[in-house]
Amino acid sequence: RAPPCAAAAARCGCATLRGIVAAPRRPIVALKASRGADDAKQAPEPNFDPNLEPLADVAKAVSDAAADVSEALSETGVPASAKPKPKPKAAKKAEAAAAAEASKAEAKNAEAPKADAKKVEPPTADANKVDAAKADAKKGGGAPTPQPPQPEAPKPAAAASKAAQPPPKKEPQPARQPAFEFACPICNTTTFKMDGMPAKSGNLVCPRCSRKFAATEQYIDLTLTSGLQAKVYNQRGWAGQELFRSPLVSFAYERGWRQGFSWAGFPGADTEFRYALDFLQPAYGETLLDMSCGSGLFSRRFAKSGRFSGVIAADFSETMLQQARSYFKEDGSLGGATPITLLRADVGRLPFATGSLAAVHAGAALHCWPNPQAALAEISRVLRPGGVFVASTFLVASAPLGQLLNNDELVRPFNQLDPMGGVAQQQYKWWEEQELKDLCNSVGLDRYTRERSNRFIMLCARKPGTSPAAAA
Repeated sequence: RAPPCAAAAARCGCATLRGIVAAPRRPIVALKASRGADDAKQAPEPNFDPNLEPLADVAKAVSDAAADVSEALSETGVPASAKPKPKPKAAKKAEAAAAAEASKAEAKNAEAPKADAKKVEPPTADANKVDAAKADAKKGGGAPTPQPPQPEAPKPAAAASKAAQPPPKKEPQPARQPAFEFACPICNTTTFKMDGMPAKSGNLVCPRCSRKFAATEQYIDLTLTSGLQAKVYNQRGWAGQELFRSPLVSFAYERGWRQGFSWAGFPGADTEFRYALDFLQPAYGETLLDMSCGSGLFSRRFAKSGRFSGVIAADFSETMLQQARSYFKEDGSLGGATPITLLRADVGRLPFATGSLAAVHAGAALHCWPNPQAALAEISRVLRPGGVFVASTFLVASAPLGQLLNNDELVRPFNQLDPMGGVAQQQYKWWEEQELKDLCNSVGLDRYTRERSNRFIMLCARKPGTSPAAAA
């Protein structure tokens, strides 16, 4: 172990002093702690080289400093084993440096790498903590104090509670309700619930009436003659109704026929659709029956408007329904956001349960129905409380003058002078506005209102009571 003077010499910048300490001479003996006592013996002075005599005083001072340190440790009671010791590696470096200055011949050996040198690795986080603790202990003059392990920071209460909570359970989704509900046209009791058009042909069966009704990919047939092959009986149809069962008329309806209604003051499909939407506001979000839909001129617009949960395009004419389906496929109405289905039905015997519909629309159809009063009675039956009925039709020839004078009764005799009156009355029914009011009152429809221009009229009447949506 290197003496204290060796450590002092290593810290000293004087090369000569380092050479003295490293020279192989007798070591300087430290003075005893009780240096002032009479029996204290001093260490014999070494035989220095005469050339190094000027440095004897320096060596003496170093020896005295070492003795003072030893004396101070003895007075404090610190055992010798606890005295600060230089690290072996540092001592080796000090001796090597001193030997290099003392003997140039051994310089190469001093500069050679030491056998116990170790590869330096990047300090880890724990090593950094230990080094910091050792540095603090060195400044304070004592051994490094071991640091207790630091506890982990507590997690926030919100995060802990969130982690402790079990994953939320998925609530069962309610079963999807069918978009459409029909009824047997005979008993009006047995119901048929459907999401839309059938994927393949089949039958709707009423066990109560022992009847089957055809349901094909083209349309659902819920008329009284559906699925039957009568042997003798043949129901005689109204001329105005039978005309629109012709494939030629069905093909021409939107290719010029309907546009020809402008002669009577019909404002055009877009304006009529806007009038109808205003009247149908109480039924927004509900299923709409577009009765006597023809080729689907307004059914497509109702479906695209997004105002209704479903649209039923109904007509008595098979060829009109086929033409409507063709238009639906062209513009994407079938399979769109609003479910739509095609239904063959007789307005005088509607295949719906009582009070099951929120709204019925009939565009340019009322004048074609065989028995308008029976038809409106059926419409009133299927409407729920607060339900809406909207229809457009033709007025009599004197209507424009009556509107101008604001008195239809005054001009009523002029209806006899209508050159088309006799022929038209065989296929169609032209209306006075008061007739339409009387018709609605007779079947229990009130709150009558209308839009009228020339011989065009669109009326709106309501089922007494309040609709569930309005009540909510």
